[in-house]
Amino acid sequence: MADWQILSDGSWILAENHCPICIAARICQGFCRSELSVFRAVLGPEVTVERVEHILAGARRCAYRIAAK
Repeated sequence: MADWQILSDGSWILAENHCPICIAARICQGFCRSELSVFRAVLGPEVTVERVEHILAGARRCAYRIAAK
Protein backbone atom coordinates (compact mmCIF):
# COMPACT_ATOMS: atom_id res chain seq x y z
CA MET A 1 0.00 0.00 0.00
CA ALA A 2 1.31 3.45 -0.87
CA ASP A 3 1.10 6.50 1.37
CA TRP A 4 2.33 10.08 1.35
CA GLN A 5 3.33 12.85 3.70
CA ILE A 6 4.17 16.53 3.42
CA LEU A 7 7.59 17.51 4.78
CA SER A 8 8.36 20.75 6.62
CA ASP A 9 10.01 22.22 3.52
CA GLY A 10 6.80 21.77 1.49
CA SER A 11 8.01 18.77 -0.48
CA TRP A 12 6.14 15.47 -0.50
CA ILE A 13 7.23 11.90 0.13
CA LEU A 14 5.39 9.22 -1.83
CA ALA A 15 6.17 5.85 -0.22
CA GLU A 16 5.42 2.47 -1.74
CA ASN A 17 5.34 0.09 1.19
CA HIS A 18 4.83 -2.97 -0.98
CA CYS A 19 6.32 -3.78 -4.37
CA PRO A 20 4.19 -6.19 -6.39
CA ILE A 21 6.97 -6.61 -8.97
CA CYS A 22 9.99 -6.87 -6.69
CA ILE A 23 11.11 -10.26 -8.00
CA ALA A 24 10.86 -9.10 -11.60
CA ALA A 25 12.62 -5.81 -10.74
CA ARG A 26 15.57 -7.73 -9.28
CA ILE A 27 16.04 -9.33 -12.69
CA CYS A 28 15.27 -6.25 -14.81
CA GLN A 29 15.93 -2.90 -13.15
CA GLY A 30 14.36 -1.23 -16.16
CA PHE A 31 11.06 -1.56 -14.27
CA CYS A 32 12.37 0.76 -11.56
CA ARG A 33 13.74 3.27 -14.07
CA SER A 34 10.42 3.22 -15.91
CA GLU A 35 8.48 3.88 -12.71
CA LEU A 36 10.61 6.93 -11.95
CA SER A 37 10.18 8.16 -15.54
CA VAL A 38 6.41 7.74 -15.33
CA PHE A 39 6.22 9.75 -12.11
CA ARG A 40 8.29 12.53 -13.68
CA ALA A 41 6.19 12.56 -16.87
CA VAL A 42 2.84 12.52 -15.05
CA LEU A 43 3.77 15.16 -12.46
CA GLY A 44 5.27 17.45 -15.09
CA PRO A 45 8.23 19.79 -15.46
CA GLU A 46 7.23 22.04 -12.56
CA VAL A 47 8.47 19.50 -10.00
CA THR A 48 11.51 17.35 -9.35
CA VAL A 49 11.07 13.70 -8.48
CA GLU A 50 13.90 11.76 -6.90
CA ARG A 51 14.00 8.28 -5.44
CA VAL A 52 15.19 8.57 -1.84
CA GLU A 53 14.66 4.95 -0.77
CA HIS A 54 14.96 1.87 -2.97
CA ILE A 55 14.12 -1.72 -2.09
CA LEU A 56 16.77 -3.05 -4.47
CA ALA A 57 19.39 -0.95 -2.64
CA GLY A 58 18.43 -2.51 0.69
CA ALA A 59 15.69 -0.15 1.89
CA ARG A 60 12.46 -1.57 3.26
CA ARG A 61 10.41 0.36 0.67
CA CYS A 62 10.70 2.59 -2.36
CA ALA A 63 10.06 6.27 -1.65
CA TYR A 64 10.14 9.35 -3.83
CA ARG A 65 10.63 12.98 -2.86
CA ILE A 66 8.52 15.38 -4.93
CA ALA A 67 9.34 19.09 -4.77
CA ALA A 68 8.52 22.25 -6.69
CA LYS A 69 11.34 23.57 -8.85
